[in-house]
Amino acid sequence: MTQGQSRLELLRLFLSEKHDPDPFYAALAERSISGFQFPLQGARVLDLGCGGGYYGAALKRSGAEVVAADLAEADVRQASQRDLSALICDGTRLPFPSGSFDGVFCSNMLEHTPRPELIFDELERVLRPGGWAWVSWTNWYSPWGGHEIVPLHFLGPHNGLRAWRALFGEPRKNVPFVELWPTYVGRTIAHVRRRPGLEVLDVVPRYYPTQRWILRVPVLREVLTWNCLIMLRRTRAELSAPVTAKQN
Repeated sequence: MTQGQSRLELLRLFLSEKHDPDPFYAALAERSISGFQFPLQGARVLDLGCGGGYYGAALKRSGAEVVAADLAEADVRQASQRDLSALICDGTRLPFPSGSFDGVFCSNMLEHTPRPELIFDELERVLRPGGWAWVSWTNWYSPWGGHEIVPLHFLGPHNGLRAWRALFGEPRKNVPFVELWPTYVGRTIAHVRRRPGLEVLDVVPRYYPTQRWILRVPVLREVLTWNCLIMLRRTRAELSAPVTAKQN
């Protein structure tokens, strides 16, 4: 299967995700871990925001020792059924000693926390010096940024939610400001670059990484990226006070 065919198949599965999620998430996990950018054999990896454990299982098949963590009990239970060591915990207060992991894998969790900067605080803390992090998120103004209220999210998070409620009632899940918060490409990258304990290795549109030029164009990147992927390395700098993003 060519890369183009693989993308078309993934798109086909995505269009069926709401009523049949397993095939899409299993295929996306395999695609993400195939040709992974960091060494996995024998690495101790935290699957942060593990969901149903699709990524954790793929990481484990590639030779990693995986610890899966999520705040949702149902997701942790599903991850455990995939033969993963899984636990319920808050990503902003992880129950692990500093320097516990060789890598952290975090797919599409940042937009589900009101203060993603606290996730980076913990990510930086639990990584050993030289350890890596693979972090992706769905930015708000991308085609899928509003999740359940697409396409009204283009009106803005507050206006989009108000319009959706007026037209359709309460969203069935991922309600903005309850389970989903606006997360932006430029703001997130700028925050991470200010952290002395993390080195930015690369930033790409996750689903079309060869088009990295998009990330260099303000405004355009917020719409065209769809899903932003940032790859990091834990530096040997001493941990400093947490770098808190400016509140708007």
